[in-house]
Amino acid sequence: MGLEVDAACRFVETTGDMAAIGALDQTEEILRGNAGTIVTPSGNYPENSLL
Repeated sequence: MGLEVDAACRFVETTGDMAAIGALDQTEEILRGNAGTIVTPSGNYPENSLL
């Protein structure tokens, strides 16, 4: 998982956008904040669901 986290952190630092790490079959749960790992520029998950 370390390589994925490093890549997500680099993506967020470069773009200023959010990155998500997780299984594709859990996409909806990841976007709801109930699964996976979310990396954001502020370090906080957005208040509103992304769905």
